[in-house]
Formats: sequence, C-alpha cells, structure tokens
Amino acid sequence: MTRDLEVSRVRSEGITRRDLLHRAIVLALGSLGGFGLAGRLATAGRQTVAAAQTLFDRIMLPPEITPTGDFYVVSKNPPGFDPVVDAGRWRLEIAGLVGRPITLTYDEIKALPSVQRPHTLECISNEVGGDLISNATWRGARLQDVINKANGVAPKAIQVAFRCADGYTESLPVAEALNPDTLLVYEMNGAPLTTKHGFPVRLLVPGHFGMKNPKWITKIEGVDYNFMGYWERSGWSQQAIVKTTSRITTPSSGHMMYKVGDDVGLGGVAYAGDRGIKAVEISADDGKTWQSAQIKPPLGKYTWVLWAALWKPTAPGEYTLRVRAQDGTGTLQAREEVATLPDGASGYHWIRIRVSK
Repeated sequence: MTRDLEVSRVRSEGITRRDLLHRAIVLALGSLGGFGLAGRLATAGRQTVAAAQTLFDRIMLPPEITPTGDFYVVSKNPPGFDPVVDAGRWRLEIAGLVGRPITLTYDEIKALPSVQRPHTLECISNEVGGDLISNATWRGARLQDVINKANGVAPKAIQVAFRCADGYTESLPVAEALNPDTLLVYEMNGAPLTTKHGFPVRLLVPGHFGMKNPKWITKIEGVDYNFMGYWERSGWSQQAIVKTTSRITTPSSGHMMYKVGDDVGLGGVAYAGDRGIKAVEISADDGKTWQSAQIKPPLGKYTWVLWAALWKPTAPGEYTLRVRAQDGTGTLQAREEVATLPDGASGYHWIRIRVSK
C-alpha cells in the first residue's frame, strides 16, 4: 500500500498529515536524550525532522505483509498429515438450519462478489513475545453471501458450525458469522491458498485467535445448540478473543551489546484484534518509567502495527527493556503474566541488553 493511501486512511479517521509529522517530531526529540524529557530542542532543527521521517527506515522491522512461506502454521495434524484437497472434486455443503441445503463448487464461491483486505492472525498458543503471529492480504467472499445462497440461516439457529476435511470443527454465533467482515477466503497474498493455509477455503473472522479461523472447510451448518469446537473440547476458550499484545523484534538475540552513547534502535509489532492499537510504550528500566514509541499507520483495521523508537543509554550496565500497548479503546495491555491455556497468554515482552563504556 502506498504512503498516500496510508495517509488518506489516517485522515479519514480524523488525523491529518500535519498531526502525524508533529507526533513524529516529538517522538524523535524525546529519543535524543534517552527516555527523559526532550533536550536541546532549539538546536534539533531539520536533523530532528529527518530522523522522525526515516525512523522506520533506520530500524530493521518485520515486513508489514508476511510472505506466505514465512506465515506461521499451526495444525492439529501430525507433520505430513494435513489434507490435500482437489479443488475440482471439492464441494462445500451448506446444511442444517438454513433455508435450503445446497452444495457449492470452488468456482461458484469465487464467482461471488469478493473482498480483499490485510488481516493479522495470531495463534491462541502464542507465548508472550512469540512468533505465532503474521499478517497477510486475503481475498474471499463474505460468509453472509455464501450462506445466503442457501436462503440464509433459520430463525431457530443460534450458531453456525464449521466442519473441515481433517475432522477439525469450530463455530461462531450467528451474528458474527453474518458480520459482513467475516470472510470465506480463497487467496492469500495474491495467490490461491496453499495447502498449509487451508486450500481451497478457510474462514477469516475479526477479533479472534487463529483457532476460530478454520482451514479446509467442507461443511457449514446452522445449529440450535452450543456447538463446541475441536480445541474447545480440550479446554481452550470458546470465545478466543485476541488479547492486546506487543513484541520487541529489534534488537534481536544476536545483537545485545552496546556502548554508552549508542543510538539503539528498538522496534516490533503490536496487535489487538478488531480493537486496533492506540499507543505503544517502551521502558528501559524494567517498567518503572515509560516513553511513547512511534507507530506506523496500520494497513487495515484488523492488522498489527509496526512501532519504533531510539534509545541512547547514558551509563554502562545491564538494562531490561519492556514494551506495552494500548488498544483502540485506550485499555492498557495486561501486565500480569498468564499462560496460554485457556484463553491466550498475557504479560509484557522484555529483553535484556548490556551496555559498556
């Protein structure tokens, strides 16, 4: 996506180009003297503006769109046992509590009006600071349009259930299934889904962990009872709502030694499902004080954001750096460290670096 389109989207949300530049300048100034108040304000001038404009170019960050080959993969199946589906023979059955049961071919689904959007997925078993999170551009049909081919969901239905070629099962409340932003996707990053990512079709639903986005779907049915999916029957959350998370990706484990006065580039990603990210903060004193990081405008309302900052250590020693984020509602990421089971991990990601004279 071009910079003009990014700025256009931000402007539509009430933020002007001038606001963005102002924020960038303030953040860059704050980085001149570590995490204290911005110093030497009068002499910063054009160098500060340039630093603000190029901060994301100077710091190595993950690509905003994850290449398909690098996109995380989680499956209930042993390696080599994921289903390989023949699109020519595959059929999608729509049954249960619907107006009229039908089957659809791959081409019939692709013939429906399509929607393309960037969208981040994160596994519910992703540890704090883990890499089971990725962002791609997807294309597919609205699930609502697919179900309408069967004359819609019957009034008695309370959930829409999904059955998959590998025996996986999942469900959504009817209202979420019929949300216009819930998609049945067949493309990823401009190409048909790969086998690992659910060819021929998978679900893409806002705000939920990856387990609620089943792959290799073969049947959709309306049901009038609480349908428990594969992982839910093993004790995982049925709602599986994405928690606000942030991660430090730079510096990496291979570069943790610096000298006093070095400009240390810090950066990473933050994600909060369908709530978006309002702010990211970093701490160089193990969470005692916090300083705002710069956020790159998101590619879409359901994607992660990239964040970046500069830190200049003023004394030798060992430092614990932490990151935290606020979601779009202003709610701060949970600090309490919680394991992944049953509804996802929480806590602040941290790294430790050493600074010498």
